[in-house]
Amino acid sequence: MSSADARSPAEQVNLACFQLSRQVDEFSCSVAQAAPFARTLLRVVGRVVIDTAAPNAQPEVWASTEIMALQWLNEALGPLGYEVRPLAGSGRPEVPAASSEWT
Repeated sequence: MSSADARSPAEQVNLACFQLSRQVDEFSCSVAQAAPFARTLLRVVGRVVIDTAAPNAQPEVWASTEIMALQWLNEALGPLGYEVRPLAGSGRPEVPAASSEWT
């Protein structure tokens, strides 16, 4: 059995997202913001999947994963003039700045 066969589906998705994000970096997109945005989306998907669906994934990790994913999305959205914000009345806190803490 090859090492690729030994990977869990979550590990395969994470690896695919990583590989695709590297390829996106090489694209010459018609809009400068497109490649970094797509790369970050792939990075978020890979992180969420590996942290929540990998063998032995622990639910306690979700809070940290969620914050990290929202911070990365904020970084991707900033150049486009947007930001991640909680819905009014949701009771959810604002997304901390990525530099404010390591999650």
